Order: sequence, then C-alpha cells, then structure tokens
Amino acid sequence: MPIYEFECSGCNERYEHLQRADEKPVCPKCGSLSSEKVFSTFSKGASSNLPSCEGSVPSCAPSKCGSGMCGMNMG
Repeated sequence: MPIYEFECSGCNERYEHLQRADEKPVCPKCGSLSSEKVFSTFSKGASSNLPSCEGSVPSCAPSKCGSGMCGMNMG
C-alpha cells in the first residue's frame, strides 16, 4: 500500500495516509472525508539519489530552504 500526502478541503490540514485502493482518507484534524492528493516533497530515505543540503551550505540554511533543495544545480 502506498503512502500519499493529502490536504483536507475543510481545514487545510496536510497529512500522510497509507491508502488502500478502495478507501477514502479521513482528516486526522477535523474528520472530513473531503481531501485531495497533493504533490509531496522528496523523502530523505535510502532510495533517494538526490543530495540533501541539511544546512551545510550557507545559502541553503533551513530557514531559507524548506524542502532541502534550494540553490542546488540539478542539471
């Protein structure tokens, strides 16, 4: 079963949900069944081949870099 990221249409809560094909996710904050799948940021898991800046580069400090990929040349 894949893990998807959702955003609740009722309260705008973002959450992850391990979803089966026939099931609707329930918002953990308000209990609504009206959520939409959203694009997730990359995981820092072992399967990721992308570099992570982790604040080690001054221009890539966490306060400037929410996803850990700012200022990096991906080409």
